[in-house]
Amino acid sequence: MAARALPLIGFHRVSEADFPLMTGWLAQPHVRVFFQKTPISLDEVAAKYGPRVRGENPTHPHLALYGGRPFGYLQCYRNVDWPEWAAEISVEHGLSIDLYIGDPAFVGAGYGRAMLGAYVREVAFPLYPDESRCFIAHTHANTVALACSRAVGFHDVGDFVEDGVNMRLLVIDR
Repeated sequence: MAARALPLIGFHRVSEADFPLMTGWLAQPHVRVFFQKTPISLDEVAAKYGPRVRGENPTHPHLALYGGRPFGYLQCYRNVDWPEWAAEISVEHGLSIDLYIGDPAFVGAGYGRAMLGAYVREVAFPLYPDESRCFIAHTHANTVALACSRAVGFHDVGDFVEDGVNMRLLVIDR
């Protein structure tokens, strides 16, 4: 049996016009479990993500699109730009990615793998041409996200604790 082809994914940089959509996504039960554990208002989304959108902090926020329809959020950043994070995961270089699928219609159908793989190749590494390693972290309980990252080619490098939660750190090399 032939493997099912992954969907082609596009990306666009988040703008303030995307904040209402993101607010709705962050309220979705599947996102609340691991990514946004507490309720968040539109004003709070604007306060949290606004500096990223305006380039006031070194995190690059993007939406993943399938057929022009946004369905997921991703962000990437150099670890040296966030020294506390770099110390927490015990790395000096590389970049990191955070992500979630916001639209529940896209959960469990291969879009996470397609989104993450394309983002690493087409967005994250090109934004940071001097970095050769890309990290991602998931809670041990998020077995679906761990399987997704491993399917894209990330491999386990260790464990750490973030805000009292046991996390698994994975890496992929350019």
